This record gives sequence, C-alpha cells and structure tokens, in this order.
Amino acid sequence: MTDEPKGSLALIRDRTFGRYLVTNFTSNIGNWFQNVAAGIVIFQLTGSNTLVGFVSVLQFVGTLVLSPWSGALADRANRRLLLLWAQVISAAGAVGVAIWVALTGVEGLPGVWPIFLASGIIGLGYALGISAMNALVPALVEPKDLSGAIALNSTSFTLARAIGPALAGAVVAGLGAAWAFGINALTFLPLIIVLVIIRPRKVERPSGDRSVRAGFAYVRQNPSMLWLVLGVLAVGWAGDPVNTLSPAYADLFGLDETFVGLQVGAFGTGAAIVSTQVARLAARLGFERTTQLGMVVLAAGLIGFAVAPVPWVVIVSLFLGGSGFVLGVATTNANLQQRLDESMRGRVMALWSMAFLGSRPLAAIVDGGIADLVSPRVGVASAVIPLLVGLWAMGRVRPNS
Repeated sequence: MTDEPKGSLALIRDRTFGRYLVTNFTSNIGNWFQNVAAGIVIFQLTGSNTLVGFVSVLQFVGTLVLSPWSGALADRANRRLLLLWAQVISAAGAVGVAIWVALTGVEGLPGVWPIFLASGIIGLGYALGISAMNALVPALVEPKDLSGAIALNSTSFTLARAIGPALAGAVVAGLGAAWAFGINALTFLPLIIVLVIIRPRKVERPSGDRSVRAGFAYVRQNPSMLWLVLGVLAVGWAGDPVNTLSPAYADLFGLDETFVGLQVGAFGTGAAIVSTQVARLAARLGFERTTQLGMVVLAAGLIGFAVAPVPWVVIVSLFLGGSGFVLGVATTNANLQQRLDESMRGRVMALWSMAFLGSRPLAAIVDGGIADLVSPRVGVASAVIPLLVGLWAMGRVRPNS
C-alpha cells in the first residue's frame, strides 16, 4: 500500500469521497439558482437593495447564531446523519417556495415574505449542517489525502459559483423564477441519497469536555486560530457585494437578469480557475502569505467593480476579485484544519463558518444600506475596508510547526 497521496482524479473516483464531492457540487449549483432567483424576485417586487441583502441575512443569520452549538453537536453526534437531516430541512424550504411560485407566479406572491420564509428555512438547515460538513471531510479520505480533499472540496464550491449563477440568470430570464427555484429543489436529492448510503472512515475522537465553552477555550489557547478566523471574516465580508448588489448593477447599466448571473458567474469563474493553483502557491509562499495575496487581489477586484464605467469592466474586475477570494477562503480553511485536534474539529470549524458565512447578514445589510442611501458603487467600495483589517490579522498568524 503506497504512502503517496491520491491525485485529484483518484479522489474523484473514490466511492466514498467522490460520490460526496459530486453530489455536494450539484447541490451547490442549486444553491446559486436559489440565491440569484431570490435576489432578482425581491428586486423586481421592491426595487430595494436593502431587501435583496435581507435574503442573505435570513440565509446566514442562523449560521452566526447557531454555529457554536451545531459545532458542539458535530463533535458529539454522527456527522453524516447530522448533515443528512440538515439537508432534509433545507430541501423542505426549497421545495415549498418552488411549488408556491410555480402555482402563483411572481406576480401572485403576497409580497416578499414567502421568499424570506424559504430563505430562513434553508438557512436553518445550513446552520445545523455546516459544521458537520466541514468536519466530515477528514473521515471521507485517508489522512494522507486530507490536503487534496480539502482543495477539491473548495474547488467544488468555486466551480459551482462559476457555473450556477450564469445558468440561473439565463433560466430566470428565459423561463422564469419558478424554474430556478424548482431546479434548486431537485438538486438536494442526489446529496441526500449519497449521505444515506456512504459509510465514512471511523475517526477516533478522544473523550473530554465536549461543550461549546471548551471549544472557545481551545481557540483562546491558540491565538493564531483567532487571527485566522478574523482573516476569513474579512474575506467573507468582502465577497458579499457581488451577491447583494449584482441586481442593482444590472439596473445601473440597463441590463436584464442575465447580467446578474454573469456578474456572480465571473466572480466564481475567477475563483474556480485559481483554485487549481492554491496548493502550489501555498507550498511556495506559505499559507499566511498566500492568504494576504488573496486579500490584495480581492481588494483590487472590488475597486475595479466600484468604478467600472462599462459592463465588461465589471466582469473583468469580478473575475479578478473571485481569484483573490478563493485564495483567502481555501488557505484559511486548510491552515486551520491542519492545526486541529480531532475532538475539537467540529467546534473550531464552526467558528470558521460563523466568520465566513455568519458575517454575510451584517455585510449584506451594510452593503445594501449604503447602496440605497448613497449608490451601489459606494456600497461595493466600502467592502475593501474589512480586507485592511484582515491583512493586519494575517500578519499576526504564526506558521504551523
């Protein structure tokens, strides 16, 4: 038996990790159908950037509030089953709004609250499952394959971000929002089936204090982990404008829903292409410097997005921003995962999730509010400020021994 880690193709063909990766990728594409369609519908009904941002609030506020407890649960319970039930909850919200919009059409909705309700239910499932999702990956592969699995997992998210929004914008423009919501609902099924049938590798979890408080204490004793969490918070915040303000930018240039998907798709395409080089850059520069490089590139993309005079400059700038975004996300995740004791993995990755996704509600409110009070361009530019804080935080992270 070789000690060499498996290559990417071998991991994709793996009967356990490969099945999980492919179906999770499919589900992530569906998530973007939901996000793009919801943003377009809310903007059509209200013309409010703030209310578009409120979709993100409802999707991710649960992650901010519940992650410490879902992380503790992921360290106590069967992570596969916890993730399975979380997917079932989110699927219920997705199916509900798909049926409602299919029956009544967007014009027949009694206001925006059905979209908000579905977003809240989907967000609840996500909050319950995100810690288990991050902590489950090491049990799907052998230890020697962990770095490759994390990189592929990050790549699947970024590829979904590249493909999903562009397809979603085209579907909404050509067929209507009901189709986009329906496609999202269907994409939950393959992942649910795989979570029923796969059997992860047994990973020993040493006994001890499995409380939320013990997780916080563990991180306080390892200051570099705190700085990594602050770093990913900055990256997550700075990645919000492309989601919250893309409908406003389409309106700014007098373009239709297709341009909404193209904006988010350009961001994801940049992320997907650069994700293949994350491991190589990290090996050459180190995790910390690669994260800082990503923050600088993301800031440059946001500035270009903010001042873009024509649509093609928006697309190029977002492609650049997505490239920096994936460098920041993938390296903070891998950096943190390699520092963890198995017994603490769920709780610490819950903090990572809180910072990365839990920051989105506040970022969406701030970005949308600034866009409504001043302009969408100023809303985008304001997202550069957290990256300056993130650069400072990453300078305080000590390399893992």
